[in-house]
Amino acid sequence: MGAHHGQILRILRDEGPQSRAALARRSKLSATTLTHVTAHLLRDGSVLESETSGSIGVGRPAQAVRLVPDAHSVAGVHIGAGHVQVAITDLKAAPKATASFEFDVHGADPDRVVSDVAAMVMKLAAEVQIDTGKLLGIGVGVPGPVDFERRTALASINVGWRNVPIAGKLERAIRLPTVVEHNVTAMALAESCYGIGRQVPALLFVYLKTGLGAGLVVDGVPFRPGGHGAVELGHIQITPDGARCACGNRGCLETFLCEKALMAAAGVIGSAPADLMAGVEQNGPAWDTVIGHLTTALASAVNLLTPDLIVFGGYLGQAPESLFERLRADVPPRVMPHMREILKFERTSFGAQSGAIGGAAVALDHFFYSGALH
Repeated sequence: MGAHHGQILRILRDEGPQSRAALARRSKLSATTLTHVTAHLLRDGSVLESETSGSIGVGRPAQAVRLVPDAHSVAGVHIGAGHVQVAITDLKAAPKATASFEFDVHGADPDRVVSDVAAMVMKLAAEVQIDTGKLLGIGVGVPGPVDFERRTALASINVGWRNVPIAGKLERAIRLPTVVEHNVTAMALAESCYGIGRQVPALLFVYLKTGLGAGLVVDGVPFRPGGHGAVELGHIQITPDGARCACGNRGCLETFLCEKALMAAAGVIGSAPADLMAGVEQNGPAWDTVIGHLTTALASAVNLLTPDLIVFGGYLGQAPESLFERLRADVPPRVMPHMREILKFERTSFGAQSGAIGGAAVALDHFFYSGALH
């Protein structure tokens, strides 16, 4: 009955404490099945029953079933181009401990990166006094598409990895079940389930760091075109005679919106600051070019994918408010009329930790809210 367990857990996560009668109505489960499921969850400690607030009248007070966020934990990992984030979170993706480290993206050895990830997970688990073996599992966000079984990074262009079995390597290193997802799709899932996108039918997450990526979640389920899970917004061709892109094409959006190009536009030498977009804003012509091309790409994405909400992370999440003002003014006239009043633009709820929280959201979705644990 794992699927029934997952259904009840998702209702409690998304809607808060519920009476058994309310759970029966929402889940459409029979009274007998609901009784078995809740009894199992109560024994496991994933839920508790308590009196509902405001109970009045005679007789036994009404009881509400509620999720216990601290009952279990997962690890979330974000692998970017030269940067890794790791977090231990509770069942609502609230971080208990976080850390990060850098690696040399040129000739990066996936075995070394996986070994360092495993060591960091164990270190963070020790910090919060959780036996590593008690973690439900690990969710890993990787740049680029992943295989259908969500175990292998198929083509991480900016890292130079192809067909790397991340899940298998990490499972051997730390002996915890692992699931792999396109990293920006993972961020979109986190926002949809635990952030600003709760109750939003379709959410598009756009993330700008070394390159530009996007991920889409529809009705709480990651959109995985072709089973690979990557929405390649950065590789929409803006101009056919533009600069050569890392993907091999010319004039992709990512040739204009990537860390290297933005640093040049902002006149930054060395390490890029978190507020890189503010520096670009000071270069009027470059700023107009960036916003113009981003507007074109987003309008195309909206007309194809019809998201209700677009959430921005990385450098875009920390961009000046003027960027959002321009997008709110310039994108709606270029999309279908029925989308113009619906479409919203927001910054990520999770700031710089959006990647690690995304990895945790994938682990929670796969190992807990699916009912797999039960």
